[in-house]
Amino acid sequence: MKLDQFVSETLKQIIDGVVLAQAHGATKGALVNPVSASMTSGNTTHIYDSNTGALIERIEFDVQISVTQESSTTEGDKVGEVTVMSGTQSNEQNTSSNRIKFSVPILLPTTGKHEQY
Repeated sequence: MKLDQFVSETLKQIIDGVVLAQAHGATKGALVNPVSASMTSGNTTHIYDSNTGALIERIEFDVQISVTQESSTTEGDKVGEVTVMSGTQSNEQNTSSNRIKFSVPILLPTTGKHEQY
């Protein structure tokens, strides 16, 4: 996969994940990526809810994605679940790895909404 496709697909999946988390958070009294987030002047390490003053957490993700492509050619006949090989086999393997780091701000619930399990 080309880098531009990888970046595009990764961002699409992060967006989809945030949207799903927002819907779930709404049922629990939490806000995922709240619009009310603000930083105090001169402080870039803490984000607060401008409505309530509550601390907004940053959930950090560090994901490594590895893709392995393997091609194999074997001379032989397959009979049911058994492969009869003539002794000639060729394997080729390509592996690529990408690392993604991002964070999503979340205002954790304070109202105590709970589902019954």
